[in-house]
Amino acid sequence: MAEPLIGSVVNGAYKKTAASQDATKANTNISTSKTAETKDGGYTEEMFMKLLVAEMQYQDPLEPTDNSQYVAQLASFTQIEAIQAVQADMKNIQGNSMVGKMVALIDDDNVEIHGRVDYVRTDDDGQLLASVNNKEYPVEKIKSIMDETYYNAVLVADTILADISKLPTKDLLTLGDEEDVVKVATMINSLDAYTKGFLGKDVTEYVQSLVDKIAELKKTKQEAEEEVNKRTTPKTEEVNTSTETAENTGAAATSQTTVNSETTEEPESTETSPVVGVDEG
Repeated sequence: MAEPLIGSVVNGAYKKTAASQDATKANTNISTSKTAETKDGGYTEEMFMKLLVAEMQYQDPLEPTDNSQYVAQLASFTQIEAIQAVQADMKNIQGNSMVGKMVALIDDDNVEIHGRVDYVRTDDDGQLLASVNNKEYPVEKIKSIMDETYYNAVLVADTILADISKLPTKDLLTLGDEEDVVKVATMINSLDAYTKGFLGKDVTEYVQSLVDKIAELKKTKQEAEEEVNKRTTPKTEEVNTSTETAENTGAAATSQTTVNSETTEEPESTETSPVVGVDEG
């Protein structure tokens, strides 16, 4: 014969039978599984009603529970349920307010991801999902929401700092680095005051020192080239003077030859003209 499910009252206290205890364990396991499936980990109305019915069923017949206590418990549960509903609504409102905002979240690989929220939706299990960079993440993984102006300023500042880190130090700077230095300086000069604030005064002063170093190297190179030009200029003038002298000598010889040609009709002289001799030679 099967053991009865309902226990007995012993010394004014209700004592469960083994069958009743097994049934309670089974109900507890079912409730636990349902609770695990609930995303927020709270009790549902169905679970509360089952517990309330079980409490009424197994109450002490000699000292029954006052009905006002059941009403109070039901009111408390109703209040809790209303609070949970408000929390769910607030969660949806908060999720929807993220659309179009820049956010930072931690994915399943513990990697921080930045991006814009494209949309927010609720899946079949009631979980709120946000789409970031064409991938859906639970809203709970979002750690911060950033203003777009702030995000862009930080992104630009990080880019400039990365470019500066690739430059050599001031002592090792050469004219071959001029293009990279000018590029960084131009980027900094194009920033507004808000974005420059993320770089800091020390960074801007350091870049200015690199620009001054490049200008100093260019000046030194120019002075060296001018010095070389000064040394080669006298030799060039000497060559030009020699050329002019040779040209003048040739012109004089030509003039003398013309004069001699005009006087060939005079009587022959015993002296020989050196110019003619040169021409003959």
